[in-house]
Amino acid sequence: MKACFFVLASIFLSVGNSSFSQETLFEGKVIDQQTKRPIIYATIEIKTQKIGTYTDSTGNFSILYKSLNDTLEFNSLGYEMQKYSIRDLNSSMNIVELEPHIFELKEVVVVPKKVKTMRLGTTSKKPWRFQIANVFGGQYGTYIKNEYKKTGNVKAVSFYIAKIGFPDAPFRIRIYAKDQLNECPGKDLLNESVIVSNTKGEGWFTVDISKYGIHFPLDGIYVMMEWVYSGDQYYYDYEHEIKTKDGKSKTGTYHVYGLSLGNVWKQPDEGYWCKGLGDTWNRMNDHYKGYVDVMINADIEFQIE
Repeated sequence: MKACFFVLASIFLSVGNSSFSQETLFEGKVIDQQTKRPIIYATIEIKTQKIGTYTDSTGNFSILYKSLNDTLEFNSLGYEMQKYSIRDLNSSMNIVELEPHIFELKEVVVVPKKVKTMRLGTTSKKPWRFQIANVFGGQYGTYIKNEYKKTGNVKAVSFYIAKIGFPDAPFRIRIYAKDQLNECPGKDLLNESVIVSNTKGEGWFTVDISKYGIHFPLDGIYVMMEWVYSGDQYYYDYEHEIKTKDGKSKTGTYHVYGLSLGNVWKQPDEGYWCKGLGDTWNRMNDHYKGYVDVMINADIEFQIE
């Protein structure tokens, strides 16, 4: 079975292999403003250059920049976003404090009702091909349509983990509402950093997220797998046969990272989305006699009247 690279290979290569002239290394640390504890897996991006990185297990990070006027954007789920110019950071600090974001929950009156759980998204038993990432930091996922036109709650999400690479590599779950203006993933609905690891090998991996109280809106959600950096031991070389423009075949070797996500084809809708660190959302509209999508689904609880 051959891997399916699509456009994402070039997107993630741009994330991992910057081509700046006169590059300078900036090193720093990201901590919680209140507890002063390090924040792991926070993202640091220079969006004008379409590059980015993560903090490590001690909150430290390093990133190459071209100009002192470049702006670093710091993000972590559950915290307020911060922006600083390289010039300001160089002159005043290398420790960035993020302020915890306070989420106000509306009062809920609990009334006993019957509920029915429906599984929405891709439910195929086996993948057509699989999707890999050349570097950490990428997000792949799908739009899960609200087929029943009723609101509900997200009980669980499932990902088909392929056997290529490291099926047990940690990844972060991302869930987004729809950005109505740009018709793409928008606001985070999962406001905590939920990082999981599959220990069962190839197949469907389900994560119960009912405790986070994620609302399933009428216009659906986007569920993503985010590759996070967990050590160089998750890098490996993968040989892939590709066809050249003249119709001949050649084998290329790719330095790739982490686990692989199953793909399916002949899907009726364009649901496949991706982005790299520092990049914007991209819709994958390649198709082979029908749209290609990634194997992700969600269990939604609907109330029965």
